[in-house]
Amino acid sequence: MPVHEALEGLVDRAAREGASYADVRVLYVEMTSLELKDGELKQAIQGAEAGFGVRVLVDGCWGFASANELGAAAGAAALDAAMSMARASRARSGGEGARLAEVRPEVAEVVWEPKRDPRDTPIEDKLAMLREVEAAARAGEHVATVTSSYADARKRVELATSEGARLAWGLTRVVAGASIVGRKEGRSASMYARVGGVGGLERLEHPTPVEDAARATAAVERLLDAAAPSAGRMPAVIDPDLTGVLVHEAFGHACEADLVLAGESMLADRLGEPLGSPLVGIYDDPTLDGSFGSFPFDDEGVRARRKDLMVRGVLTSFIHSRETAARLGAAPNGGARAQDHASRPLVRMSNTMLGGGDRSFEELLEGIKEGIYVKGTRGGQVDTAKGTFQFGAEEAFEVRDGELGRPLRDVALMGSILDTLRNVDAVGKDARNGSPGYCGKGQHVPVGDGGPHVRVLDAVVGGM
Repeated sequence: MPVHEALEGLVDRAAREGASYADVRVLYVEMTSLELKDGELKQAIQGAEAGFGVRVLVDGCWGFASANELGAAAGAAALDAAMSMARASRARSGGEGARLAEVRPEVAEVVWEPKRDPRDTPIEDKLAMLREVEAAARAGEHVATVTSSYADARKRVELATSEGARLAWGLTRVVAGASIVGRKEGRSASMYARVGGVGGLERLEHPTPVEDAARATAAVERLLDAAAPSAGRMPAVIDPDLTGVLVHEAFGHACEADLVLAGESMLADRLGEPLGSPLVGIYDDPTLDGSFGSFPFDDEGVRARRKDLMVRGVLTSFIHSRETAARLGAAPNGGARAQDHASRPLVRMSNTMLGGGDRSFEELLEGIKEGIYVKGTRGGQVDTAKGTFQFGAEEAFEVRDGELGRPLRDVALMGSILDTLRNVDAVGKDARNGSPGYCGKGQHVPVGDGGPHVRVLDAVVGGM
């Protein structure tokens, strides 16, 4: 499976000029992006683009260059720039150079075709859907502002390496949702609705964007009348959305091997240690059907696979690129991702999940005399080196004598991620994907996260 014919010979030329390794990665994207704000069309973009990046390893130092056009002249210029960068880096560097863990070069093509290709649906129908989303959101009595959006992208990657790999893979992603702001008597509240995944418009069916907007609007109305929380330590039940954010932000990033090697992870040198409750299993899996962060190969051409990061509370694995795998004596596991053709692959998560247990939601509430139920996230802060976090919840409810009580607003969950994982004493059987999103680490890539409802026996709760 060759890359673009004008670029096919670049890796061989790089090897002849002294590179111990080289790859060329070509990216083709077709996309649509729509946005309505309070019924007014703010954005309607349809387009396609193509570009490539060339990466070389010379005497243990990387060089990288890219171009937005596919042609022999652009390829030659990019390779010259990448080789010059690598040689200049070598002249300035000291210490250990980069090396790559071995992989078996593959020759393959994998295309995940959508069931309902969004290209077959006119842009007018997609705009009509957004107007239905806005109508559902405005059913709330106190809704003041609604911004609804839709995006789809069809992506194809072609990769050639100096080791003989020739790969092509393709997929489609869709996402739609709304940002909803309500106001009442000088108070304001907001919620997000977002659904989507890898696939076509079938990923907007269960739930539909309209159904999710109605859910978010109901939450906004509750928040406008909600009470402030009590601060302190208490039992907490965490919903699948917040469970996913916790394992992604507070634990998954600490499992990224480049952060481990940089001394920015509290998990360094702790493989094999019991760090969480025996009920906790956490994994990162880019092969999950339909999940927003799924892909068949990473951007180094390593076949995607599930990575069990924590098994029965024991830290078992990190997420690797080929370089970090070599440095830590591990096997490559498909964890190198790039934002676009002009970006170098970095160690990144895909779909990071906490595995399900055997409890119903009602059973998780049982036995809690005074506690809290927290849902969703408004973002927060994480220190992967110290292992601490603070996340704002979208909404919350008191739990009294095993029953849900009054709604609460401006609730924050905080503390040590390892203490939190050790204090998990019950895990729900309702594991699911959370809302689709994008993870920023110098580059933005689509990711998924999620899990079941989880009960934490001793959580630190405060106000935002």
